[in-house]
Amino acid sequence: MTATLNEIYAQLPSPPLSPNNKLCLDECLYQQYIYSDEELRTIETFLSSPVESPVQLSKDDILRNKYINIMEEGVEVNGDIVPYIYAIEKLHSIGNNVINKKTKDAVPLRVFETGTEKYQEFWVHPMFLTLQSFQFFKLFEEINENHEEGIIEIEIPSLKSFAIVLYYLYTGDKNKVFEIARLDENLCKGIMENIECLEINMEAF
Repeated sequence: MTATLNEIYAQLPSPPLSPNNKLCLDECLYQQYIYSDEELRTIETFLSSPVESPVQLSKDDILRNKYINIMEEGVEVNGDIVPYIYAIEKLHSIGNNVINKKTKDAVPLRVFETGTEKYQEFWVHPMFLTLQSFQFFKLFEEINENHEEGIIEIEIPSLKSFAIVLYYLYTGDKNKVFEIARLDENLCKGIMENIECLEINMEAF
């Protein structure tokens, strides 16, 4: 079938721009991309800056973020989320009854003093420790991940003062801890070193 004139015309290439039209187009493009000196410096800085790859979080950072999230978002108890402070207060209210006792959910903890072979053993309850100390949180997370069993071991600066720190984790009784610390300068130093080593946040309570 013979093509119509309009169909033939539609298939022809577009005619070149006239000199006047090309000049107008060039001027429009030029005006569109005129930048101030400050904008040019910004563009230059951006183009010369290396592209940074996403930051790769370490395992420690991931666990720390998880721990902070629990403090901010709450603690899961029997399928429900309860405020962090509320959970700690509940634990402290029963702490005196279970501290260093071999109850159903207690696990053995062997505590070594840094630089020596001295150690002591305690019965501890993971929830009391992991919710108040990042280092204990990290320790028990790794134990659960690796499905480890048996005696749990940890190293601290002062073995002599660990029982006092443990008492605080179970009762939240700051006044008693301060009272004991005032009696002995070395004991006070050991308490503070253990709190720092275990990353216990006393300001939260």
